[in-house]
Amino acid sequence: MRTRDAQNAPRRDRSPRNAARSNGPEARGPTSRPYIFRSLEEYIITSFKGCDCLNSSFTTAQPAPRNAVNSSPPKQKAEPSSAQAPSEVTFEPDPKLLLLGDIAENSSWWMNEVEQISSSHRSRSKERREKTSSSSRPVSSRSPRINWAELAQWHHLIMTAGTSWVELWSTMKPTEMKREADAVIAQKWTTTDLAMVDREITESRLHLHRTLLKATENLLKRPRRPLKRPEDTRFLLMLLTNPLIYPSSSSFASYSLAPSAARGDRRPSHPKDGTPRPAPRNPKPPSKSRSNGPGHHYGIVKRILGLLANLPNDCHHYLVSWFSRFSAGQFEKIVDLVGGFVTHRLMRQHGRKRSESTQHDDDLVPSFSSAAGHTPAELHAAINGRSPNKANEQRDQPVVYTDDWQVRAAARVMSLLFTANNANVSRKPDGILGQDASSVARSQASRRGHMIPISSFYNTLLDYSDLVADFEAWESKTTKFSFCQYPFFLSIWAKIHILEHDARRQMEVKAREAFFNSIMSRTAISQYLVLKVRRDCLVEDSLRGVSEVVGSSQEEIKKGLRIEFLGEEGVDAGGLRKEWFLLLVREVFDPHHGLFIYDDDSRYCYFNPYCFESSEQFFLVGVLLGLAIYNSTILDIALPPFAFKKLLAAAPLSSITRPTYKCGLDDLAELRPALAKGLRALLDYEGDVAETFCYDFVAQVDRYGETVSVPLCAGGENRPVTNANRREFVDLYVHFLLDTAVTRQFEPFKRGFFTVCGGNALSLFRPEEIELLVRGSDEPLDVASLRAVATYDNWSNARPETEPVVRWFWDFFEQTQPQAQRKILSFVTGSDRIPAMGATSLSIRLVCLGDETSRFPTARTCFNQLGLYKYETREKLERMLWDAVLNSEGFGLK
Repeated sequence: MRTRDAQNAPRRDRSPRNAARSNGPEARGPTSRPYIFRSLEEYIITSFKGCDCLNSSFTTAQPAPRNAVNSSPPKQKAEPSSAQAPSEVTFEPDPKLLLLGDIAENSSWWMNEVEQISSSHRSRSKERREKTSSSSRPVSSRSPRINWAELAQWHHLIMTAGTSWVELWSTMKPTEMKREADAVIAQKWTTTDLAMVDREITESRLHLHRTLLKATENLLKRPRRPLKRPEDTRFLLMLLTNPLIYPSSSSFASYSLAPSAARGDRRPSHPKDGTPRPAPRNPKPPSKSRSNGPGHHYGIVKRILGLLANLPNDCHHYLVSWFSRFSAGQFEKIVDLVGGFVTHRLMRQHGRKRSESTQHDDDLVPSFSSAAGHTPAELHAAINGRSPNKANEQRDQPVVYTDDWQVRAAARVMSLLFTANNANVSRKPDGILGQDASSVARSQASRRGHMIPISSFYNTLLDYSDLVADFEAWESKTTKFSFCQYPFFLSIWAKIHILEHDARRQMEVKAREAFFNSIMSRTAISQYLVLKVRRDCLVEDSLRGVSEVVGSSQEEIKKGLRIEFLGEEGVDAGGLRKEWFLLLVREVFDPHHGLFIYDDDSRYCYFNPYCFESSEQFFLVGVLLGLAIYNSTILDIALPPFAFKKLLAAAPLSSITRPTYKCGLDDLAELRPALAKGLRALLDYEGDVAETFCYDFVAQVDRYGETVSVPLCAGGENRPVTNANRREFVDLYVHFLLDTAVTRQFEPFKRGFFTVCGGNALSLFRPEEIELLVRGSDEPLDVASLRAVATYDNWSNARPETEPVVRWFWDFFEQTQPQAQRKILSFVTGSDRIPAMGATSLSIRLVCLGDETSRFPTARTCFNQLGLYKYETREKLERMLWDAVLNSEGFGLK
């Protein structure tokens, strides 16, 4: 201890009071002056020598006896110093803040608001000593029992160390001149180079940050104990809150690069005070891990993820429970960190040159290990921040991600986060940690039972990878790792790309078989699935055609679909198929048809349990949905979101694990919100349920205007609902309405859907994504995006977007009502909805048909093409276009 104090003694000579003395020749020696925060740095290094110290810190559990805590290193004793101001307030941190150590030693002038912080810590310490915890266990299944507020405060103190020195320096100005010595002190105070003082403090703060990072890295390399219990993992969660490891952290920018903000409105004490700060002395990298930007310390992140990924399963269950109760902001920060790390690894493997960013302590000019520094090896070593003597050939070779343990570890940790995101538990509100996520996106995600949107887990860099090879390797199980094992990484575009490949592969196989069969049998066999239908008998003809194909061979349904309307001319290049889907959906889902019943509040539809139609009609609906996905066509159907969860959970058994699903009250709230509200009121009622509600275990169901009572269990009409069994009543009621009552209708619907969509590619999708894939997006049309990706043909002008009729069309399209916009979109593309990948994936083609005429505009829905004439006025364009939209269907006017 005495040796350490002796080493720290020169530090006191660098206080602002003796700053004038530091201009002497002896003080300017390059090696004789240690950093200001050296005692704090040594204490951090000592505390980070093993995970026990962190695991016993920042806890909200009942504290153990002081004599039993052996992991805390001994505190240093502050020696008296003449440099210490008489009015200095001693900073005494809470005993739980073991990482800070004895920062009271000669340090009150560099801590932010030290009086308020010390008093708040003392008051919190007193409250905790008086409060008795219900349990002394370090962790529970619901919480790691980490005091996040204290941990954030500790990081804040480290990040802002020394930023408040100007306030204290301004209070030290001599005011009384009674002696000659006072005048000398006043002169020294006036002539002190504050720019130099600020540089020294900033440099020391940078060194403190590097010390924290280096100590963290050493701790992760050698935790000093096997991590087998949940309480052993607390320190990993604490390390994840370090703002220095986050790419979006502004810690370096706000605390390290710029001089103290408090000095911005003060008088510079020297002309040099306003000049740019020169580079710090003795630069060296913060750690061996190279970074790609401010705060990108991937060497630390990879070790944290590696330890988390290789924990026992019991610890993983605890982590999922803890993550699921994080605030949305804190949770999203961790998800972004893990996703950014995966992107970093993929960029290395994509052959892209990494941007070796300038370390804040390395400067823009590299430092060479020798005086000459002329060799290419030394130049590259200096730029990359490493020694030229080290062999890095193998390190710089790109690694295929299937063999990259870091990607596998990050994927396993992300799977824990994804599982926690889907857990429907009560969570704490956003507090100190993480407040940058969009509140709108979070509210939309919470309505779906997620903490954050599932799109937050997408890694769009994978869109540029060989996803087809990844999918085929996953199917054949030839590799240990593939991203299809963790489909939450794949964006909706990537999944659609895989699905289209799977569909195209099966279509090509069937077309090839049909071609060879036609040669061998000398008969004409179509390479496509051709359905010939009449407009006035659309449902019957479609059902008959589909039944004939499925009856002969279910594999025939995998051919490419072509539609032929009897009595009409037209070659199906995609437009007739889209129109067939649109008309068939409109008729099948018509409330008067009787297959589905609608709720006026939710505007969703569901299977009609008392439908008079045959089950084959529901089989057709299932085939319709499957064909729509298989042929990349969107449908305007009003099935509630839980119907897609139920559908995926009913997938046929295969080598791919299917999700589990159990209907609940939240699902009923999507379909029938008024009924769900009443059942929730029953569950929350505090009085006598049996006397107030007078319910039995009977469901009241409407059957074409007649109320029918259906017992929910054996003898349910004679079993009253009480406070003890009301939860069972609600569960049985929901299960009956959403499952039991519609079994006769759902089974053929499911069979028809999986007759078409039986491939493994479908299992990559979440229910929300299947809904988006089938229904498309019902968000308001972004006409500006449609206009940006539009193409033009046969216009004489080199810039056709400047043609008057083109401008009039886009202005009319953008300014008209949303319902009218949908009709125009349907006229041009054959569907009134936006594809799952957004408006930019829908390219409208505007073609010039000629000069002024009295003819209507025409549309070729096969190619999303709209033909316009050069009408003289905007009024005529709007009138002709609107008449064409309202009065046309198919390939001719009605």
